[in-house]
Amino acid sequence: MSNLRESPCTRNKNVKIMRTKTMLLTALLGTLGSVSLMAQSTNVYSLNAVGYINVTIPTGFSIISCPLIASPDNTINTLLSPTNGAFKGVKFYPWDTTTGSYGTSDSATLSKWAGGGTETLLPGQAAFIDNTTANPISVTFVGTVPSGTMTNTFYKGFTLVSSILPTDGILTNGLQNFTSATAGDKAYTFDPPTQSYNPAFSTKPSGQWIQAPNITNLASGFFYFTTNTTESWVENFSVGQ
Repeated sequence: MSNLRESPCTRNKNVKIMRTKTMLLTALLGTLGSVSLMAQSTNVYSLNAVGYINVTIPTGFSIISCPLIASPDNTINTLLSPTNGAFKGVKFYPWDTTTGSYGTSDSATLSKWAGGGTETLLPGQAAFIDNTTANPISVTFVGTVPSGTMTNTFYKGFTLVSSILPTDGILTNGLQNFTSATAGDKAYTFDPPTQSYNPAFSTKPSGQWIQAPNITNLASGFFYFTTNTTESWVENFSVGQ
């Protein structure tokens, strides 16, 4: 857990985190039948396979993700455009899978990201963001709902990840269907009100979860730990299924 305690969010114990509010717009209403891409409390609307997620970035630290394919890309220049000054002073902490640690942070000025804003939030990625302004910031992610057979690869040690699909709930159920965990794997979810990590979700020697993680936020993420060289989380979805 030493890597987790060194995360950016642990540097300020007095930060208040507000609950993230999300909404997904998608054409899956008529095609999924009984299968849903989001919690029952989330409103769903029909519009082909293009969707949007309204996200409130609270003051202080939080984990953020974008489970949509944006246009022209999924860089923070596109997803978190700083041109209107709303992100001035905000810091973005990407996760570097090659080193298993945080990459170089980027800070927003009045009109741009000082580091270039080329860091990505691709479906399946997650990152920490520090909203240093006095108020929450509202953003809307717009893009295509990922489809097909999609693989999220975890590397040995810690990886900061999210579902590739805009879905939440128990990690082993529904479209997330993460059943490939192995013995020794752990998942760590972040608790915004206390600014700390919840107790680890651990696997049995069989690889089954003692208690499977419950992912409650479409635009958030969690830490995953494995002792394997690599491990794959495969998600499948098509509009016509």
